Amino acid sequence: MVRPAERQPAYVLHRRAFRETSAIVELLTFDFGRVSGVVRGVKGGRRGHHHIEPFTQVAASWRGRGQMVNVLRCEAVSPKQLSGDALFAGLYLNELLVKTLSHEEPAAALFDQYGQALTALGAGGDLEPILRTFERRLLDELGYGLAFDVDVNSGAPIVGDKAYGVVIGEGFHELPSGPASGHQRAGAQRHAPLVLNGWQISAIGTGDYRDRTVRQAAKRVFRRALELRLDGRRLTTRSLFAARVRLA
Repeated sequence: MVRPAERQPAYVLHRRAFRETSAIVELLTFDFGRVSGVVRGVKGGRRGHHHIEPFTQVAASWRGRGQMVNVLRCEAVSPKQLSGDALFAGLYLNELLVKTLSHEEPAAALFDQYGQALTALGAGGDLEPILRTFERRLLDELGYGLAFDVDVNSGAPIVGDKAYGVVIGEGFHELPSGPASGHQRAGAQRHAPLVLNGWQISAIGTGDYRDRTVRQAAKRVFRRALELRLDGRRLTTRSLFAARVRLA
């Protein structure tokens, strides 16, 4: 059960209207992980409730011990505004956190990583490395992280010119066949076997996303791993972002 808090560092992940003048907010907090709460008097402009918008860093105070606390004050510390593709990317991160983090699940490392991601998005950084880096950290914190340096079956180092299959939640294992074709065999279909070259695995492990096939492989590997935690829940922002790209 969530304990009462005073000026808890938090980020606003989501806000939706509740009754006439209130709102329900989803917060990513430093000490308590994800916290849901009711903020009363939002539309009336009550003092201490300004700028309760997604991406804003706030100091939140609440009472209550259930899964839905009463937020007494939610003061903006560092408002963040994103636009264009960065806005869609930020909304994707927010939805990902809301749908994968359980209430009160420890998230101190994610709190800092999320802040870094927002700063990078706001500065116009390359979206792919930002998103993949955050997805990887999220998987690590949820217990679904992957080992990128050794074969999970043999313990041997990953070799650049060998082909590897993916063991979701663990890492990669060497396949008996020859080198994989990075573009085609990284998983052209949603549920096709994921096969990567060793050098692609090493690149993902070091966060080197300069190669197009590495970006594609990382997206599919992390997406497949996140599906386990999502347990059938769809990410609407992923579909919206895909539609935006097609229309661009």
